Amino acid sequence: MSNLIEFIRMLLSYLLTFAVIAVVSGIGGYIGVKIWKPKTKEESTGI
Repeated sequence: MSNLIEFIRMLLSYLLTFAVIAVVSGIGGYIGVKIWKPKTKEESTGI
């Protein structure tokens, strides 16, 4: 029984680590797309 509890604990730990990496990567990708998006004429003139 203790082996099962240890397995579940390790599985949840790995899933939590994967979730954090996925969220940070998603946020980074979203920010990257927003920064590198081509600007329109109005945005580039600064008016």
